[in-house]
Amino acid sequence: EGLAFVAERDDAGEPLRRECTYTIEGSYPTARFWTLYAADQSLGVIDTGKPRQAALQSYEVLRRPDNSVVISVGNHPAPGNWLLTGGSGKMYFVLTFYDTPIASSTGLSDVTLPRILKAGCNA
Repeated sequence: EGLAFVAERDDAGEPLRRECTYTIEGSYPTARFWTLYAADQSLGVIDTGKPRQAALQSYEVLRRPDNSVVISVGNHPAPGNWLLTGGSGKMYFVLTFYDTPIASSTGLSDVTLPRILKAGCNA
């Protein structure tokens, strides 16, 4: 059983753009496993033209002592957790939780998801 959330805007309400860099930070709801990927308009994984896919999963991320996660998103490598993107145009983030208690709960309004903060954009 799984539940997916799709983000199309950052925390400032601006549309997500592939030519921008972002920081996704915060805690994730309880789940046995989660995945996060950068998506194109069809909600498929962005084709970066590089061997590394634009996706992360909960078993491979580095965590802070409080169990929160900080992920850098962009087309240039960054230390720590890095999600590769590329190209230009609209982008989405798809966060999917598997085997999670929120999937069977009607209290979705109580779910707190990580923040998406724009760090900058290419001209």
